[in-house]
Amino acid sequence: MTRRITSTLRAAAVLGAFSLLAAGCSAGGDGGGSTGAAGDSVPLTYMANDGSCASGPADGIDFATADALVKTFEEPATEILATEKLKEPIDPNTKAVYLNNGTPIAALFQAGLQTASEAAGIQFVNVDTGTDAQSINSALNSVVEMNPDIVFDQSVDARFFQDQLAQLEQQGAAIVYGGQLNADEFGLRDSLGGAGSIEVNSKVLANAAVSLTCGTATEFVMYSIPEIPASEIQNEAVPAALKELCPQCNIRTVDISIADPSPADKIVSDLQAHPETQFFISLADQYQIGLADKAQLAGLTNAYGVGQSSLPQNIQQIADGTEVAGYVVDFNMFMWLQVDEGLRAMQGMEVPYLDGDWESAARAVSHIVTVRNADQYLTPAGYVALPGFEDQFTTLWGK
Repeated sequence: MTRRITSTLRAAAVLGAFSLLAAGCSAGGDGGGSTGAAGDSVPLTYMANDGSCASGPADGIDFATADALVKTFEEPATEILATEKLKEPIDPNTKAVYLNNGTPIAALFQAGLQTASEAAGIQFVNVDTGTDAQSINSALNSVVEMNPDIVFDQSVDARFFQDQLAQLEQQGAAIVYGGQLNADEFGLRDSLGGAGSIEVNSKVLANAAVSLTCGTATEFVMYSIPEIPASEIQNEAVPAALKELCPQCNIRTVDISIADPSPADKIVSDLQAHPETQFFISLADQYQIGLADKAQLAGLTNAYGVGQSSLPQNIQQIADGTEVAGYVVDFNMFMWLQVDEGLRAMQGMEVPYLDGDWESAARAVSHIVTVRNADQYLTPAGYVALPGFEDQFTTLWGK
């Protein structure tokens, strides 16, 4: 599959298929045992709502490490990643160009980048690239002619404009290559949403699975998304992270299309066919929408899981106690960090997360949501990583 639609598809998973209806999801809550056996005769146990475990962990399962990591992703943020002020005042003539492939998610990215750019006092130029090679080539030729200071690219794979990329770099443009998986192929910085971020997200999900089952479960399944290239990384990274915590654990991988009209039905069918499964990891939390009712109708007792890129419906379900846990992302914070990256790169400064500390970067924009903290995010704005973060950025930007 070509990757020029990578960002579009990834974000589609994040934001959800709007045709799906919100409904309940299966969850634990009493911390007691369930069907099946786990570990060395330790009863299968799901973490209680208060975070306690009635039993476990089993020998050989590193519950302590998993639980400690998950707790760091449950703690609310207190400050943004950047702490150092820009070393130079921002020139109001600074020109930032956004490569917009015209998709709905690209429009959302544009809104966040433009708001942050305006707050920084720089010129923001939206360039419609389209999605085919010819239109991308034409659009990037025009970008080169603009001689921009910063180029934001969350939507267009660099392989489609390699010649123009070389020209932009010769001109001294700071390329912010967010949400892309192949930065190293072109000598670009791996930015937020890239390969480093995906590896960390995989680790968080695996650790959450061990933590939420109190270190007692050994049979897992991951529901992957075949259309999204990021899943190719996670299909290897999640099992690898799980094996580090639990060498005796087994994990299956099952593909569910992002376009499937009823992912919950697919999950129910899979769990019925594999009653030994004790916990699942979903790379799209929207797959849990509607799961609780369907699982109850099917008489399932093993429909427990954690999902990535949770939607407001998922947060509501977690708060209601009908979904175990989710992993949310603040895309507004993500966009402001991209603008901050561009400004710092333009001035030759260090960017906080570009030193390889992707866990800190993930904590800045992502959060594990359980019944213990879901009520904090039941707002019209949904999940906000750090209320008032905009003021912290503008202070560092000298505004």
